[in-house]
Amino acid sequence: MPQANRHRSRALSTSSGTMDTTMPDELTEHLDALARDDCYRVDAVLKDSAFETTQRVFFVGANGAEQGPYVRKYLDGDAGLGLAYERIMKAQRSGRRFLHVPLIVDCYTAGERRAVVMEYVRGETLADVVYRCDPSVELACDVFPKLCEAVSELHEGFDPPIIHRDLKPSNIMLTSSSLTVIDFGISRTFNDGADEDTRRFGTRAYAPPEQFGYGQTDVRSDVYALGMLLYFCLTEKTPDAKARKNGFHDARVPQPMRAVIVRATAFDPADRYGSVVELERAFHAAARCSGIADALSEAADPAPMQDPLREAATGDPRTGSVEKRRVPHTTLGRMLSRVPFALGVVWDVLLAAFFALLCVVAVIQTIDPAQGSAQYAAAPLGLRALSYGSLVLLVVGPVLYLVSDRRPLGRFVPRLLSIPIERDMAVCFVVFLAGLAVFMVTGQFFPPVDVNLAAG
Repeated sequence: MPQANRHRSRALSTSSGTMDTTMPDELTEHLDALARDDCYRVDAVLKDSAFETTQRVFFVGANGAEQGPYVRKYLDGDAGLGLAYERIMKAQRSGRRFLHVPLIVDCYTAGERRAVVMEYVRGETLADVVYRCDPSVELACDVFPKLCEAVSELHEGFDPPIIHRDLKPSNIMLTSSSLTVIDFGISRTFNDGADEDTRRFGTRAYAPPEQFGYGQTDVRSDVYALGMLLYFCLTEKTPDAKARKNGFHDARVPQPMRAVIVRATAFDPADRYGSVVELERAFHAAARCSGIADALSEAADPAPMQDPLREAATGDPRTGSVEKRRVPHTTLGRMLSRVPFALGVVWDVLLAAFFALLCVVAVIQTIDPAQGSAQYAAAPLGLRALSYGSLVLLVVGPVLYLVSDRRPLGRFVPRLLSIPIERDMAVCFVVFLAGLAVFMVTGQFFPPVDVNLAAG
């Protein structure tokens, strides 16, 4: 054993006879990493793939007390994954604050894998929010500017910029008051001297062509993904090849916003917006051109009652407890919007059937006066038509419209979803009063009927 130790000592010495400290330093770092790794208790495995393992963990102190939860990721070091976490952690430890990036607690090497420990981000994914609230222009007006701001933090807050490369609905976390971008596993630093990316990862529906071998990714690659996310917010559809081929035509996508999506997702990066800031400006301009400037200003207003996501989350944002209910996107809200979308369709069908039945009865009473009262039977045809028409169309119609679920109708007429409920109520109230006035006035012109004659 002593002989072996002497050989080991000679192996650690340099040709000049001085001791090389590289090996002991590496050993110390390795042992330190193992000790840090053992300080966490695994609560759940959230993801397990060939290149990444994601766990929810708790830090266990020397006295057995636990702190957390945290997220720990093991990333394939040979594949170059996770380097962005180290840059973010270094920036955060230098005192810089990022509003839309999780706090990185620790980065270390565990064997051949890179380990990252970060805060556990609570809330809902963008996919969950769009499903719960239903896709709409107004939802996009609330979420998309915040999403652009989040990605801009990565592009403009680092030099060279960090390219996320995996922006998709499941990697966007929202609470009542925040938006956080997560999963920087395949994020990379822009390399001005590279012709293309070394590794090809990403979600195909949201990743740009250059991410799969057509060139090097840069900030315009994230612009591409943001364009796809805007389409998702408006339609709840995955932007597949068919949607791209059709130019993102959809009844729920206003033409100005469709133009923004088309340019942001151009095949050639040179044809896209040059930055996320430029994309956000184009989105604001498209919102104004679409006649929804009011909705956009409401989304930008930090007042609690003006934020649809804040109204949506009725639980405690610190615990991520959010009541799962569909909520309106306007100040007072859409009536019956708490029910699931399918029940909303059924409700609208029942209202439409009831309205159609009333129309049929009104037509029969107008054409065949014998079915109604003697006074109506004695009135001219035009007067009967005006009286019944005002009652059904102008009195009952607005009431049924107000209690209808606007979401199914919005699939065919997207403009309906951006009209504030206050405006709907005001217009319907005026129409209701006008119809009631017409009905009462026409009644004054009905000829009197001799009760005795009618009885005889």
